Amino acid sequence: MVIFDKSKDNSDMWYNKGTALGKRGKSEEAITCFDKALEINPNFVDAWHNKGSTLRDLQKYEEAIKCYDEAIRIKPNYSIAWLNKGNALGNLKKHEEAIKAYNQAILLKPNYLIAWNNKGGMLVKLRKYEEAIKCYDEAIKLKREYPSAWYNKGAVLSKLEKYLEAIKCYDEAIRIKHDYFTAWFHKGIALDNMDKHEEAIKCYDEANKLKPNNFNMWYNKGLALSDLGKYEEAIKCYDEAIKLKPNYFNAWRDKGDALVKLGKYDEARKCFDTSQRRQER
Repeated sequence: MVIFDKSKDNSDMWYNKGTALGKRGKSEEAITCFDKALEINPNFVDAWHNKGSTLRDLQKYEEAIKCYDEAIRIKPNYSIAWLNKGNALGNLKKHEEAIKAYNQAILLKPNYLIAWNNKGGMLVKLRKYEEAIKCYDEAIKLKREYPSAWYNKGAVLSKLEKYLEAIKCYDEAIRIKHDYFTAWFHKGIALDNMDKHEEAIKCYDEANKLKPNNFNMWYNKGLALSDLGKYEEAIKCYDEAIKLKPNYFNAWRDKGDALVKLGKYDEARKCFDTSQRRQER
């Protein structure tokens, strides 16, 4: 006589239903299903993990960590639970603890790209830039066509004012993913910092094709044009930035500076006054 374990079937059913609801964005209902699965099978490691990830989606990070800890208690070598515990700790700005979790994930799975990349991000938060670069290099070593690692390495190099090296990294990210807005944008900033304003503007234009409603892009393009003495064009960019973010006092101020250069002092004064009012809010 064959005996079927119906309780396992029922726990799987609740788990599968919860997973499907989670994918549809119905997080609260998904958690209820995972709880049903765990009532039937308290050692259902995937249910603990997915409940944790759903709680993290709801920004309930402390509760999420408790779920990841349960999953890890049941299955200590569960690398993805260590990874996501690290992510939740990062959300709580517990950067040192997050790094410990990522280290455990990497110990279990040395070729864990996302763990290397995310560990790099936590090290950046701690301003340990050289260590962060080593993490991104490990990720790139494992998968050269990994645009996020190239971009993140470039961002750290920019913080270290190593702009030429940073640009090479941004170029790699763009080669792999041509529509990488932040890589185009930050390449432009790096070029501006090297006084290569014409080249920077080309990067901002590429970024603009991808996200025309980004006020930072318009503002930075305006700065580059101002540096080139193209004040009329710069003012148009500042106006676009202001249209998108009316309280952006930096744009009001720099528009005023451009108007001064053009001898339009009354208009400039109005911009400076507006900038001050916006700043005081």
